Amino acid sequence: MDFKNFDLNYFVTLFFLLLSANANVLSSSTLGWIIILVLMITMAISKKLFTKRDIQLISIFSGIYLFYMAFRFLAVNDVETEYLTSDVIFLFKYIYLAFIVCVILKEKALANIVKVMTHLTLLSFVFFAFQVIAGDTMYNMFSALNFPTGNTIPGYTNILLFTYTQGFHDFSNSGFVWEPGAFGCFLVFTLMYHFFLNKFKFDKIAIILIIANLTTFSTTNYLGLLVLLFMAYRYRVPKINIWVLILIPAIILAFIFIPFLADKIVDTYKEDMRDLNHLRVLQKYYHHNRMEIPLNRFSSMWYIYDTFGSKLILGVSNKYNEILDKAYTVNISNGVFDFLAKFGVIGFLYLVYKYAKVCVQYIVRGENLIYCILILLITSFGEPILFLPFILIFLFLKDKQVPFIKYKIDTLDS
Repeated sequence: MDFKNFDLNYFVTLFFLLLSANANVLSSSTLGWIIILVLMITMAISKKLFTKRDIQLISIFSGIYLFYMAFRFLAVNDVETEYLTSDVIFLFKYIYLAFIVCVILKEKALANIVKVMTHLTLLSFVFFAFQVIAGDTMYNMFSALNFPTGNTIPGYTNILLFTYTQGFHDFSNSGFVWEPGAFGCFLVFTLMYHFFLNKFKFDKIAIILIIANLTTFSTTNYLGLLVLLFMAYRYRVPKINIWVLILIPAIILAFIFIPFLADKIVDTYKEDMRDLNHLRVLQKYYHHNRMEIPLNRFSSMWYIYDTFGSKLILGVSNKYNEILDKAYTVNISNGVFDFLAKFGVIGFLYLVYKYAKVCVQYIVRGENLIYCILILLITSFGEPILFLPFILIFLFLKDKQVPFIKYKIDTLDS
């Protein structure tokens, strides 16, 4: 094994995850993005990692993307030129980052993500314990560092490798991402990647990622985790047996009778509908406190649909939030409809297709592909993650990913 090369890959993956986290001084700084992208491109060129196929792929993709953005700007959406400019910037900033990481890591992309995510998860346990024991002290320490994050939520602090929002998430683990729900999304997908590579074995890495997910206290990610665990079971036991017949109704009954699951979902929907009917009142309160109106999953969905309607077929713009903010200053938390507003149903279906094309390489039956897609829909319904490079890598993962054993990476000990 080339340890020097691996060390570089480790830091490429680390910076990729930190930019995808959308939570820290790097992700909130355009200069930070540019510096990291330039360094990654320089590394790829110096190591001659670009192939003819890579150049053709990104050239064709860029051409189709720019045509799509220009077509909807000129023919469908009546918006200012700055919205088109934002879509072009998104290509260079987010999509090219996902592409260059796939070029550098190639068939080791998912394995390196699992490795670095596992290390970041273990580090989150240390910070999370300190947060639960002495949250006020942690907040004061983080605030004293005063790292700019671009986040205006009161009590929000981030020190690059961990986030703590005092008063909002006192007993939930946000990890290095902007909030616990988002961290849970990263954990669910990382566990899925790990299962892909180790053929759905429950080893120490899987246990760590599952425990970390539990510390997020995120209902949406608990649902995604349950689907993933059921997929792991069906992968290992493909025949329909008595345990499958018992497990499915047991899960359904759990949602009905466990308050943390069923009641929270119902209460969230009712609360969201009340918020939509009282936006004018909420606007006065949040404007006075210099905050955006935090629309939840369902209210975000309906607000975007009511605002844009049929325009969601092609999407509006990566900068669609500014159109929403002309009426009320809101914060969207539904990832599916956030992506629909950005890139439309067409863009969403293309992403799901590319995602499914990667997943199908690691599963044995079509049934398991349904679970993979459910995981994507469930987690992204709860958090706006689909536009992040962490998910956009599925657009460019053309190489069959290599299991750990083939190049001897122990994700905890090396």
